This record gives sequence, C-alpha cells and structure tokens, in this order.
Amino acid sequence: MAFVQRRKGPDVVGSFGLLQPLADGSKLILKEPISPSSANFSLFRMAPVATFMLSLVARAVVPFDYGMVLSDPNIGLLYLFAISSLGVYGIIIAGRSSN
Repeated sequence: MAFVQRRKGPDVVGSFGLLQPLADGSKLILKEPISPSSANFSLFRMAPVATFMLSLVARAVVPFDYGMVLSDPNIGLLYLFAISSLGVYGIIIAGRSSN
C-alpha cells in the first residue's frame, strides 16, 4: 500500500513503524496545497489543524491499561463527548473561510 501511495512504509520509518503517522502527516501537509482564490488563507489552513488537535486531546481519557488513565474515569465520558463535539467546528471554519 505504501508503494502505491509513493510513501515510505512502516518497515522503513522508525523502529516498529512508530514514526509512520508523523511521516504520513508531514507528507500530507507538504503535498500540493490547494486553496480557493477568495479564501481566508490563515483560517483555511488552521481548520484541519484544529480538528486534528481536538481528536488528539480527546484521547486523554482513553485508558491505556487497567488503572492507567490520565484523568478521572467518572468525568471521562462527559469530557470525551464535549471534546468530540468541538471537532465539527473545524469543518465549519473551513467552509466559512473558503467564502
């Protein structure tokens, strides 16, 4: 699959493929930037970053192992719903900024 998409596979990037998401993300960011001519450039570029960061922040309440969690499990479900509902604002900002 990596060969078809012209990217380095998990056997090449880092040990055990741990750096594969960073390699894919950097290639995606640096690859052919397309933006509408009348777009607000800064908002249009920040919309995917905001959505991605909110999805990473939502993982703070997902337990790694039995007893290994970064936050209180009682409030974790409420936190997960709140953060995941904010992710849609990235799509709204991208649509609004493209004019």
